[in-house]
Amino acid sequence: MAKTPEYPIVVIPELVKDKKQFTPLVFPSGQGDAPIGASEELFENVLKHYFGEIVSPQQMMFPSGHQLPFTADFLMVEPNTGLHIDLEVDEPISFATGKPTHCIGEDDYRNKCFVDANWLVIRFAEEQVSSQPERCARFIAGAIAQLTGNDTYRQKLLHVEKVTPMRQWSARQVSKLKKSDYRQGYLGQRRN
Repeated sequence: MAKTPEYPIVVIPELVKDKKQFTPLVFPSGQGDAPIGASEELFENVLKHYFGEIVSPQQMMFPSGHQLPFTADFLMVEPNTGLHIDLEVDEPISFATGKPTHCIGEDDYRNKCFVDANWLVIRFAEEQVSSQPERCARFIAGAIAQLTGNDTYRQKLLHVEKVTPMRQWSARQVSKLKKSDYRQGYLGQRRN
């Protein structure tokens, strides 16, 4: 039986993994208008505090052969190498539709489009971003240091604990979570 994926989920392009090329094959094409998630404003503040101007919310990327763009919740561009990082905040239940979202396997094609464009993909569960925003920032800084050698951001976050992993959910699990108002519960708690 396959192991349930755990957040943070990281998908690394081969060119980046092999340290052959960090710049994207497809560059961002402007700011999108996708709905902003409930915890994204808080997370944006934390990201900008630790990473500054390398963070941009809601950036579109047109994959080759597509009519419509994908919009990254956050784009980070590592300044020394040009590595583009698609940061995603996955909520289990859509406030707009009330239906399960970001279930196991649901974002695989989307992730592939970003990775094929040579963007690193890091996905967090919304609960992690809501309750552990600095820990998520530490994770990102560690990924940047490991892949590019840029240790600047990691040094700023050494005092922060590691992010607590979380299992990704199935549609069936989300139905149970919805009945218990699970999402509203963790969105009401904002701690580090």
